[in-house]
Amino acid sequence: MLNPRSTFWVLVADSGRARILELRRKPYEFRQVAELISETQHQASRDLASDASGRAFHVQGPGSHARQPRSDPHDQAEEEFTRGLAQKLDKAVRIARFEHLAVIAEPRTLGRLRRYMSKELAGRVTRELTLDLASLPLNTLEPRVRKALGWQA
Repeated sequence: MLNPRSTFWVLVADSGRARILELRRKPYEFRQVAELISETQHQASRDLASDASGRAFHVQGPGSHARQPRSDPHDQAEEEFTRGLAQKLDKAVRIARFEHLAVIAEPRTLGRLRRYMSKELAGRVTRELTLDLASLPLNTLEPRVRKALGWQA
């Protein structure tokens, strides 16, 4: 059973936006601790990749072709955003900013977060929910988070 006076953080995230919320049961409190937004979230793929692909020459013949990127630039940017988010949360664990963490994220982001969490951070996770609530305004987000976690004010 969770101590009602414990510091409880809720991470609400998607691939390009994350909010860290602090909830307390007694006395009831709901506040935003941090908001992180990926700088690359709304950029076109062509703006994320370099201007020109490298050239490769075939060993067997005289032609050349442009190299294809190994993965989608947006996918790489989302990976970096999620890795950075996990690092920020891990730092907060090390300085004892919270005792418990609930993660509410769309499925792909949740999977990436699990991959980048340290053992200590993963040990603080008490709930995981696959919902995409990251873009909601704060006043709409509060009742949705409370309902998702089964908390009453």
